Amino acid sequence: MTTKIACALITHLPIKAEMKRRTELAGGPAIVFADSGRGPHVLDCSPEVGAAAGMPLQEAVSRCKEAVLIEADRPYYHTVFDRIVDSLLQRSPLVERSDLGRAYVGVHGLEDIYGDEARAMTALLNGMPDGYGPRIGLAGAKYPAYVAAVTGREGQVTKVPEDMARFLKDVTVDLLPIGWDSRARLHGFGLHTMGQVASLHVGALQAQLGPEGRVAWELSNGIDHSRLDAVRREDVVSESVTFPSPATTLSAVLPAAEMLLGRVFAHPTVRGRYVRSMFVEGRVMNRPPWRKTFAFKSPVGAGDRALSTIESWLETVRLPGPLEDLRLTVSGVTGDSGIQSSLLPDVRKREQLRETMRQLEARLRTKPPVYKIMELEPWSRIPERRLALVQFEP
Repeated sequence: MTTKIACALITHLPIKAEMKRRTELAGGPAIVFADSGRGPHVLDCSPEVGAAAGMPLQEAVSRCKEAVLIEADRPYYHTVFDRIVDSLLQRSPLVERSDLGRAYVGVHGLEDIYGDEARAMTALLNGMPDGYGPRIGLAGAKYPAYVAAVTGREGQVTKVPEDMARFLKDVTVDLLPIGWDSRARLHGFGLHTMGQVASLHVGALQAQLGPEGRVAWELSNGIDHSRLDAVRREDVVSESVTFPSPATTLSAVLPAAEMLLGRVFAHPTVRGRYVRSMFVEGRVMNRPPWRKTFAFKSPVGAGDRALSTIESWLETVRLPGPLEDLRLTVSGVTGDSGIQSSLLPDVRKREQLRETMRQLEARLRTKPPVYKIMELEPWSRIPERRLALVQFEP
């Protein structure tokens, strides 16, 4: 079998990320949990807890009562993983960002760049940070590459043999990408390994698990036709400032945001170009970070427009606590504004009016109370029917 796809994997990334920034957690059992419509559930946990992702938090705690409970900080985990993906993109142009901690890399052609397959895999391992225990699986499809990575050892490359069915035979069904409830039902049926699932008829599994039954059967038989969905690398520019003393009022935050916007739009990557989104983050003393993402309807090419968006947002929020710093990141950098200016003066004035109305709407968070007088029935004897006030739409 010709190997073409590598799975670069960091297991338990949320737990490892938390232990990186909370040194007091090192060595002890911990559970990262998130809330959902069905109640709190396990997002990740240290291995000694003996729980699985998706398990109800109450059941996980009953298995390890001494575990420290940590509320999930998903934006932080994704920021950590984004940096890892960016590092992999410097080594291969074909990288798919999959689930948190898992990325797939197209290795076709990397042997020519690095000399051979072993050196190419070493380059990928070196592209992931120390302390996170990265590992790599190599196979002809994404799912077997993932199984090879997750069953392999940290810091090593595991290659799937040609007999894929034999390789998957004794692997636990807990690695199947189906819901926790479905995995629990498989165990309830006495189906603990992929070999046992593969021996059944697909119809029987579908009857019990629905669409997830077919997914489980196909992957247990080594059938994976999913393609590599490579991410597009985009320019991202970030600037930050640390407050001399923690900021406790919005009046102290706005000048800092204005200064950061000036730096960002003066950056060589952004200067003379436009941005489509903006991310603001601040560390709060003894609390989770304060974050907000802005997606602009049309690309923004000046700091004043972006500042008006931040200002209108700040007028409606309260600081969760003293801010230690402020970081502003822009992405989706493009060379075009997406707006074509008109050569006709009257049309230009109308475009300026539209822009003014958009800014008012962003500030007020509602349609601006601006109206125009329109003739309805000027000949009518009833004054109320001659003219009408209508919402102004330039």
